[in-house]
Amino acid sequence: MSNATVVQTNDNIFIGSDSATSAMLDGQLYRVDQKATKLYHFDNLVLFCSGNLNYCYDLVEEFSKEKFKDATVIRNLLITSHNGEEVDILLCEFKDNKSFVYQVSPYNDFEIVCFSDIPIGGVNVVTAGIKTKESYNLAYENLLEGKSVSDLYKSIFDGISYEGIGGTLTVYRLNESGVSKYLTHEITEKVELKTLSIRDVLNQFQMQLIVGERVYGKLFTGVNLALEDEDGVMRTQGSKTQIFDRNGELVMKLGLVDEKPDVFGLWSFNDVTRVKLDSTEGFVIDRASKDATAYPDGWEKLMWADPLDGTLYTKGLVAENIKIVNKVGKVILDAENNYLNIGDFNTIVMDNKLTSMEKMQIITELYKINSGYHRILEQAVEYQRSQRDDIFDMDAQFFAKTPSKIDLYSTTPLTDAYFALMTYISQYIEIITKDSPLNINVNSPMTDQTSEIPDRAEFILKFRTYYDEEINLRNKIEDAQFYSGLNMGQYYNNVVIGQYGFIALRDDGKYRSVLNATNGLALQKWENNKWANKVYGSIGNSSYEDGTLIAEDLVAKRLRIETKQGKVLLDAAALNFDFSVLDSIILDDVIMSTEKITLANKYKSITKQYITLEEQLDRYVTTIYSDRDSTYSGLDVAKTRLVSAGEDLTNTFNALTSYMAPVWADMNAKTHIVDDLHSTRDIFHAKWEDFYKAYEYGRSMLADFLEKSSLQLGRNYNNTVIDALNGVVVTRGNMMNKTTLNATYGIKIERNDGTAQSPSWYKTFYVDVDGNLFAEDMSTRRLRILDANLGDAIIFDWQDGITINGKRGEVIRLNANEGIDIKVNGEKRFWIHNDGTLRARKLIIEPDIDGELVLDEETDGYISDLMVNSLKAVERNGEKQDYVYIRNNFLKLNTGNSSKSDITKFMLLLNKEDSNSDYSYPEMIWGQGNGIGGNIGYIRKLPNAMQFQYTNDAGNMRALELNAAQGSAVKLYAVGGEVAVESDSKITLTCGSSSITLTPNGVKIVGTRIDLN
Repeated sequence: MSNATVVQTNDNIFIGSDSATSAMLDGQLYRVDQKATKLYHFDNLVLFCSGNLNYCYDLVEEFSKEKFKDATVIRNLLITSHNGEEVDILLCEFKDNKSFVYQVSPYNDFEIVCFSDIPIGGVNVVTAGIKTKESYNLAYENLLEGKSVSDLYKSIFDGISYEGIGGTLTVYRLNESGVSKYLTHEITEKVELKTLSIRDVLNQFQMQLIVGERVYGKLFTGVNLALEDEDGVMRTQGSKTQIFDRNGELVMKLGLVDEKPDVFGLWSFNDVTRVKLDSTEGFVIDRASKDATAYPDGWEKLMWADPLDGTLYTKGLVAENIKIVNKVGKVILDAENNYLNIGDFNTIVMDNKLTSMEKMQIITELYKINSGYHRILEQAVEYQRSQRDDIFDMDAQFFAKTPSKIDLYSTTPLTDAYFALMTYISQYIEIITKDSPLNINVNSPMTDQTSEIPDRAEFILKFRTYYDEEINLRNKIEDAQFYSGLNMGQYYNNVVIGQYGFIALRDDGKYRSVLNATNGLALQKWENNKWANKVYGSIGNSSYEDGTLIAEDLVAKRLRIETKQGKVLLDAAALNFDFSVLDSIILDDVIMSTEKITLANKYKSITKQYITLEEQLDRYVTTIYSDRDSTYSGLDVAKTRLVSAGEDLTNTFNALTSYMAPVWADMNAKTHIVDDLHSTRDIFHAKWEDFYKAYEYGRSMLADFLEKSSLQLGRNYNNTVIDALNGVVVTRGNMMNKTTLNATYGIKIERNDGTAQSPSWYKTFYVDVDGNLFAEDMSTRRLRILDANLGDAIIFDWQDGITINGKRGEVIRLNANEGIDIKVNGEKRFWIHNDGTLRARKLIIEPDIDGELVLDEETDGYISDLMVNSLKAVERNGEKQDYVYIRNNFLKLNTGNSSKSDITKFMLLLNKEDSNSDYSYPEMIWGQGNGIGGNIGYIRKLPNAMQFQYTNDAGNMRALELNAAQGSAVKLYAVGGEVAVESDSKITLTCGSSSITLTPNGVKIVGTRIDLN
């Protein structure tokens, strides 16, 4: 009895079964042994056959003898040999890029049931034998949980094991790579397993491998599926498929690759490179970038199709050694050697005479000219009109067009030049017919005569004009050929390049390929009387972004994907040793002669791989490493690891070679691993596996060495990044400064005003692409700026400071020793002395008016519209003198040497009674005082009064006040002193009609009433 479980997708089949043999005794099932074979591998087929033991083995033996093996053959064998035996057949096959599972059994009248055409993303589970429902339910649950295939099979057979199912689980995998043994697992048995010795039942009971309960199967989609082997994992979740490498890193997405919005396609990527074929962007190759400003998503395009016009862009295109030749192979234009052939007349008619010998040379040249003339006219007629200008009916199933009537060029200039040459030369050589064909009378007396050439330049010009027109027409023909492209005047294998772009049509009119700026790239099918896109690059489609490549299926063979550092993400052609084949060979500890051939082929393959890799390792360790001016620690470590990997590779290969020598000694004899090699299966397996690991490690170390020994554009080397977009960018370790050199900015040094995590770059020094230098802070010992005549215009020197030279003898100097000095023709005009004083021979500040400047006649100076914060009118430096001092809101008349201790004898200022008030009043202070507030006079204009005050040395005030109020309108008073009013003629005090008059003659008092008290 037994169980077979099949997990089938569109491109993979997994089939697993156990090895238990059981028997029924008195209604009880017993385990007999666990050495039965249920699965058989034939070429690209895997056969599951179970039922009556002897019948199954006989049936499989007959099937193995058939030359052609398929489901029909096994069915015919069943029909002809079946005599009521219990038997069930499952046949798995992968062909035509699809998976097929066939089931044949007597209880289904030997009809072939086929499971195929599994949709992409779908999974079909088929279970056969006993416990089919239980195994199916376990398979379904494990798929929904997203378990890997190996875990799925282990879980199923550990869960359904009993007397009828157990022993060793074997799982085969079938896909486009062929058939391989995917898994071998010892099934977890029940603790109390009922067993019988084979001797007890050998002659009494019929042993069973399976009771054909039924075949249980169901196709379902939308579940999780994980397919894994030693090379990686493929996980499918509904419409999303992810592929992981050996290290568990996600390297590829299929189906729904992005969401919000949904994007379908294929993405393959690593830390450096990303390749995209999806419904939004079409075909794009990206490179990782750290420039978040220019590339917010972190990827820079390297190759892509412009969605606006369909142009395919790539960075860097070089064409070398362009040549143009005629039909006989003669070089007309050689761009590399700067060669252009227009004929050679340097030695003809040098003396303005055309000799008989020179005429013979010219006759030969004329025949060449005539031959070339007709040949180029034939070409001209062929390409004068282009099918590119034909009017095509692009909506028709087959090509239909109206011929063009547009001439791309004219042959008239060449014809005129040809006949002009022939007419001109006829005066020196007898030409019977000038064309069709050219006929020259060589025996004419004119040929034997030496002819005078009046104008040698005209003679050469006639030939040169023809040659120029021939070259010109030939260029136009080549332009027309280029313009016409593949058309060449007619269809060639249904391929046309024209106004509609590139079109290749299949003969039956069902399919065509289109490449143009309207549709982009499209593979189209003729459906419902119109062309429908099947695979195309979307342009102008409302559902997809321009440039999106849309395809229903994608198949890639011998695909190799590498990182920019040379690490292989996927390599279909790499060393891929199938250890399951090795394990099956050594399973019985015996290597048969046929198995030796298999091993020998494997050994031959890895020997070739070893020799190639060993040569590469040796070359890079020696030549490549030594051929450099310097090294660094990272490269030294990589070299040491590479040397170690090479030694390990050689040691493991030599060990394997030595170990296998007895096996190769006699290819026709079997070799016993224990008896002949004195070894074990584990050691045998380890010898091969050790070499495989050393080989993979060597390739990894070689990739690491290549990465560290070469410049990778866009890669950070000790904070230095070089790429095609940004040029050279060097960033300081603390992320506070950055230097950039490229063709966009020139040279720039930036300061980070932000943080290392969130930088804010500010340019402090840069040279733009026009050569202009900009700097905020710059230190230099000597800097010279030259004028147009390359003389010294401006000189910056650490000792002499700044020197500026004018056009008419002007020299301006600025330094710490001389201050600022302006001279004209050696004479001082303006300078700041080293004592800090500002000096000028003539200071003129011009007014903001038109007309000539009028200078003061006395001082010969003039200042207009002057505003200063402080002003001192000092004449002599350091000497005591009287001077005027103006500052802020005051004017002072001082005596002294312009220091803080100078004596102020008069001050005019604007004063405030309250510091918080906006109102100020004028005030004059007279005299230097006695130091304690005395002996000073004041004149103030207050808001409501005019005051004249004086304080004597004793501090007593004498004042005159003119007040705005009626009371005390005029007030005169003195403290601690007398008030005297004196006059030598008359003093009058008048109030209304009353008065007192004092004269030298007496006192007169006038009033209506006089009181004397």
